[in-house]
Amino acid sequence: MKKFIKICSFKSIVSNKLDLIDRKLLYQLDINSRQTFKELAKKLRIAKETARFRVNRLVENGYIKNFLTTINISQLNRFYYKLFYKFHKTNHQIDQEIISFIQDYKSIAYFASTEGRYDLTFLLLSKDMRSLYNFLIPFREKFGDYILEQEILTMPTVHRFNFRFFHEKGKLLHTKYPIELKEPKIDALDLAILNELSKNARISLIDLAKKTKSETNVVKYRIKKLKRQKIIGTHVLDINFEKFSRQHFQVDFTLKNHSMTDRIINHVAQNPRATFATVTLGKYDLALELVVETMKELREILNDLKEKFSEHIIDHDVFILYEHSINWFPYE
Repeated sequence: MKKFIKICSFKSIVSNKLDLIDRKLLYQLDINSRQTFKELAKKLRIAKETARFRVNRLVENGYIKNFLTTINISQLNRFYYKLFYKFHKTNHQIDQEIISFIQDYKSIAYFASTEGRYDLTFLLLSKDMRSLYNFLIPFREKFGDYILEQEILTMPTVHRFNFRFFHEKGKLLHTKYPIELKEPKIDALDLAILNELSKNARISLIDLAKKTKSETNVVKYRIKKLKRQKIIGTHVLDINFEKFSRQHFQVDFTLKNHSMTDRIINHVAQNPRATFATVTLGKYDLALELVVETMKELREILNDLKEKFSEHIIDHDVFILYEHSINWFPYE
C-alpha cells in the first residue's frame, strides 16, 4: 500500500486562492458549522449572500469536504476501538478490496491509510467486545493471508482542537470527550437525529424533520435536549488538508505512565497545528494529530515535546494520514 507524499508551500496557495474573508469563514465554520449565513455575515461584516456564495465556493472547490457533528459517544454508553494493520503480499486489487471492506463496514467512525509502521488505521464504534468480534472474524477470514501485523487499542478519551491555521488570530477551542460511560435516556428519534447530524451538520431543521419523520419544532427541541445532555458536541469541518498544502500527521506515544498525559495534551493544544489528542490503552498511550506545512515544523514540534517531556516518553511512531472517511457516529 504505497502512498505519494507531497508537502509544499501553504502560504502561496492561501494567498493565490483564499483571502482573509475565506479564512475567517473557515475558522468560524470549524467553531460551529451550523451557523446560519446571516450569523456568519454579521460576524464577518459582509452581506448574507456573500457569505452564502463564499461557503458554497469553498465546498465546490474542494476545501471543505463535509460539515460534521462530533458526538460524545461515552454519553451513549459506547466507545471506540482503534485498530492498526500492516499487510504484505498484496497487490492493487487486494488493497482496494481491503479498503472497500473497511470503508463499507457499518461501525467505522474514522478510516485512513497511513505512511509509517502500519498501512491502515481506523476507529470502530463499539458497545461491547462483541462489536469487535463481529468485525475481526469476517475480516481475518477474508484477508488473513495478507495481515502481517495487527494492533488493537481501546480509546477512552478524545480531545479536539479547532483548526486555527485558517486565521492567525484564531483562538483555541478545546473540546474534551470524557471517559465515563453512561446509559442515555434517549429514544429512536434522538438516535435518528444524531445519525443525520453526524453525517451533515448543516442539514436544515426542515430536512432533518423530513428524514426523521418528525416535525421541525420537535426536532429543534430534541437537539437542544441532546446538547444539554452533552451528547451532541461541536459542529465542525471536515477539510481537505492537501488543498491547504498541509500534511496530516499522527504521532503515537508510549509513555512511562499516564500521569503526564493531560500536561502533554494541554501543552500541545497551544500549538495551532494541533487538531486532535486521543488517550489510548494498549501499545500506545497517547496519539497527537498535527497538520504542518513542512517537515521542519513537525520536527520543531517533536523536539519541543522531547525537550519538555523526554523523561516521560519511552518511544513514539510517526504516521502520515490519508483520510478515507469520517463519521463520528456511524449508527445503524
